[in-house]
Amino acid sequence: MGTIRIRFILVALAVGFFAIGMSAFLNFFKYKSTFGTIVKERVLVVGRGIENAIQASLNVGLQFSELSMLPPLMLREKATDKLIHGMDVFDPSGQVIYSTEPERVKREVPIAWMRAAERSKTTEWIAEEGDDYIAGLSLKNNFDLTVGYLAMRYSRDYMDSASKGVAREILVASLIAFVVVAVVTPLALIVVIRRFERDLSTLESAVSHLEDRATPPPPTGSAFDGAIASLRESLQGVNKELDDVRAKLDAAR
Repeated sequence: MGTIRIRFILVALAVGFFAIGMSAFLNFFKYKSTFGTIVKERVLVVGRGIENAIQASLNVGLQFSELSMLPPLMLREKATDKLIHGMDVFDPSGQVIYSTEPERVKREVPIAWMRAAERSKTTEWIAEEGDDYIAGLSLKNNFDLTVGYLAMRYSRDYMDSASKGVAREILVASLIAFVVVAVVTPLALIVVIRRFERDLSTLESAVSHLEDRATPPPPTGSAFDGAIASLRESLQGVNKELDDVRAKLDAAR
């Protein structure tokens, strides 16, 4: 019986620890995904202001390469959110036309940026570069043709530090849950298993005396009392029939 009790407790603990562990992992990755989406939307809010200014300029007949007001506007918008490291506007060939960092003008953007922008089914796209995340917008003219792209670079460290803080909180909560499960589960199972062991002991004792034709023992209050009584009656009937068969065989001899 002791072995059964230990096995029940070990299985229950394993299930409890697995459930808590999976819950912790899922909560962490769900938070990381949600937080990343919120930060991206925060950056894109700034980008949409620049996008609106570009489209307004294109509507009055200016060419995409003639937007002289764009660099100062990008610097002002960048200053409104310290999370943004820099902004680049590049054409469909991947060459930077405007940037908050003059040294980046006329350089080629990473191929990953172009692929992310081209694969996107909307005007929004995301990419990664070194220690930065990139949130981008496809810039379209009045004919709904893509004339360029706006890329905003923001820090990966900000995302990672926030995720690490939440990871620590989830880890502490999980450890507390582990301790509670490790203490409460054995105590709860001991109470349940004791009754189970008592029922098994009653069943074992009853089965060992099923062939006894004497008056059956009084009910013990076990959950198996009904089944034992029914089985005892069936066996007594079988024994009676066997006795009849033996008597007929003896008479036939």
